[in-house]
Amino acid sequence: MFALNPSSGVPIYRQIVQQARHAIAVGRVKPGERLPSVRAIATQLGVNPMTVSKAYSMLEQAGVVLRQPGIGMVVSDAGTNPADAIDDDARTLVQTAKQVGLLRKEVVAQINRIWEEEWTDRPIRLRRSR
Repeated sequence: MFALNPSSGVPIYRQIVQQARHAIAVGRVKPGERLPSVRAIATQLGVNPMTVSKAYSMLEQAGVVLRQPGIGMVVSDAGTNPADAIDDDARTLVQTAKQVGLLRKEVVAQINRIWEEEWTDRPIRLRRSR
């Protein structure tokens, strides 16, 4: 379920959170389905169990998973937002745009241009900022 990249600069717990949210958002892991145990993931990835536990706690705080005594972590219905699949990419885009001094409208225009080039049959709907 997880493939870590230690040289990415992204903390391991954050990579686990990102990959779990993506797997849930795209339907690879469904609501009601159990996530692997902390011990199983830690052993599989060769990381400290506390790292996995921290990631699972973050997923629980976000409402993506529910802790069920005697069962473990189970994907909640609220964890199935398809937009979560691009959340981290969107955050990276916004951070990069701010670093290079782009305005929101310039970023939206760039996204719209690329969308039209790649996905002309699917309209993009962006929420207006307040």
